[in-house]
Amino acid sequence: MGNQAHNHVSRRMTAFWSVKGRAGALGRGVRFSVESLTMTLAKSLSIAVAGLALFGAAAASDRPELDLTQFDFDHVSCTGAPNEIRLVIEGFDNAVGLVTVDLYVNDNAGFLKRAGRVAQRRAAAKSPFTKLCIRAPEPGQYAIAVYHDKNANKTFDKNAFGLPAEPWGISNNPKIRFGPPHVDEALFPVDADAGAEVAIKLN
Repeated sequence: MGNQAHNHVSRRMTAFWSVKGRAGALGRGVRFSVESLTMTLAKSLSIAVAGLALFGAAAASDRPELDLTQFDFDHVSCTGAPNEIRLVIEGFDNAVGLVTVDLYVNDNAGFLKRAGRVAQRRAAAKSPFTKLCIRAPEPGQYAIAVYHDKNANKTFDKNAFGLPAEPWGISNNPKIRFGPPHVDEALFPVDADAGAEVAIKLN
């Protein structure tokens, strides 16, 4: 009877350790599988990020860059007259509609208002740059505001909240915070003989 009880206990212990061993092996397998999956995902993510970075760099390199020294261009509006401002506007996503250029004197009260405008020029929009000239009435300090009149209605369209609904830009490309910039931020000099060269980026 003692031998039978001993054998019974031995068999149960053997079964216990066998089950435990299989469970341990399974646990290790699950742990290794999770670690392997984590490493695979991390590697895939790294590859994806690297791919996106390369794609972004390639896309950026494909975008035409504005060389601010290249103001030597021909346009019907450019005549070489005194006080002539040669203007390059960047950021047109298509060649639809018109570009409107408004020239203002050094007066913040009239800046960006019709009453303060001293000259205006409209031309067909070109993509990605539109180049044209506008003439100041005399030498001095001036500011320019432009907008891409996509529907060619000769109006700077705004949305229901009174915000611009068409791309626009201001000379010197000042940072826009909680309202229109002060005219001082947009001023540039115009010389009688040399005129001026201005580059503006659309917002």
